[in-house]
Amino acid sequence: MRVDRRDRRFSVDSRRGMVLYAVLLVVVLLSLAAYQYSELMSQEQTAADSALRQVRAKACANSGIHAVAALLANSEVTPDELYDNESRFHQVPVGEDGQYSIVAPFARGERLSTRDYRFGLTDEASKINLNALLRLDTSGQIAYQMLMKLPNMTEEVADAIIDWIDPDDNPRPFGAESQSYLGGTPSYRCKNGPLDSVEELLLVRGVTPELLFGTDRNRNGIEDSGEDDGNGWEPGWAAYLTIYSREINVDSQGEPRINLNDTDIARLADQLRQALDEELAHFIILYRTQSTDAPTGNRPVTDASAEEVSAKVNEVLASGRSQPRRIGSRFDLIEAEVYWTVTVEGRSRTLRCRSPMVDRGRLETLLPILLDKTTTQRETELPARINVLTAPEEVLACLPGMTDADVRSIVELRPALGSGEASNSRFQTTAWLLLDASLTIEKMKRLERYITTRAQVYRVQSLGYLGDRGPTARVEAVIDRNHGRPRIVMWRDLGDLGRGYNLR
Repeated sequence: MRVDRRDRRFSVDSRRGMVLYAVLLVVVLLSLAAYQYSELMSQEQTAADSALRQVRAKACANSGIHAVAALLANSEVTPDELYDNESRFHQVPVGEDGQYSIVAPFARGERLSTRDYRFGLTDEASKINLNALLRLDTSGQIAYQMLMKLPNMTEEVADAIIDWIDPDDNPRPFGAESQSYLGGTPSYRCKNGPLDSVEELLLVRGVTPELLFGTDRNRNGIEDSGEDDGNGWEPGWAAYLTIYSREINVDSQGEPRINLNDTDIARLADQLRQALDEELAHFIILYRTQSTDAPTGNRPVTDASAEEVSAKVNEVLASGRSQPRRIGSRFDLIEAEVYWTVTVEGRSRTLRCRSPMVDRGRLETLLPILLDKTTTQRETELPARINVLTAPEEVLACLPGMTDADVRSIVELRPALGSGEASNSRFQTTAWLLLDASLTIEKMKRLERYITTRAQVYRVQSLGYLGDRGPTARVEAVIDRNHGRPRIVMWRDLGDLGRGYNLR
């Protein structure tokens, strides 16, 4: 059969057209693949750049923590300068476009500016140290009474918390020991030891995240939108509790305090004469070695002269009395009197020496020095106490024997933090509570082991960011000033909880 040339030419042209279509299709597919690859690489580059910027923001936040640690090594920087200091802690440059800010919430009811936050640190001594309470009172009764004054606390939870910390395995009336935890899921034993973190309380029976952290979901200490559950905003117990506060038993110059209960009376006398007024130094020696009971009957009592007091002190030091009286509280010395008998030419008479602090004018001068320079404990480190200059009202109200009137008086009379007044020498000891806030001597004796005006450990929240619209990183640390050698005792990333503070 004869094939028409035109049909054959058409068939060949058709096949050539199909090849062209195939080539064009391959080109289109390759172009699409190249475009998709380019787009993926562009996304990867964007993601890598975003990750790099986030890492840089985190590095800026970490730089803030280290910068604060370096600042705390400087003994000339006062706690008052660390509380609300925008010029020192806001938008501190790091590198080309990085910055960090150190932020913290104000105490409830206390605000020094129109912001909800301040640029500064949080004093850990403004909180109740649970571990220290059990050191001060091994029975746990004081800890129980203080815990019961916290918002939303119950007897069952307070007892369970103490049972978790105390060393024995005997449950308190409403508490919980190992037998209460071994039957649960998961099963575990009661710790019966000091807390390692406040968050560890979530292991205690009855403690829930809602009680420990309140409605403060992002842990910034500020009432943010959506955090009021209808019953009001609450920061939770974590705002009032700590395990990190610490206090070294040194005076305002960093020197070890004089132990008033030193058994070496001669050494004590030398130290007291160098640090205190001679009249007060002599009275302390006599208080530890002579009778404090007024003579009975009609025996006449004569106030001893300065020469007679000095002679009696010299006699005591020469005799080397080995078991002097122990001083329980320095506030015992304020209204105290001591008595001794002298015999001259066969006639006996009783001499009396009154504390020089009986006089109000002398008290205002001598008491702050006495509290600063001396101690009744030989330990180099004291169980952490609560700083009455920085503690919020909720914490002050938990102190033993504290009334609402006492709390109001302290809050009204203490200097505003960040104002510069807290560095005044009058507030370097707790003497102002007696002299200005009108707390009684008996109340001061009860509070002495639980209160201070010292700050040594600080909580730091650092925000790191790049430019105005860059990523933000948020980290938190607890730094112990440690007598000029700062230690970072806790560090954690708060990025999962959000920025927390809007600085822009």
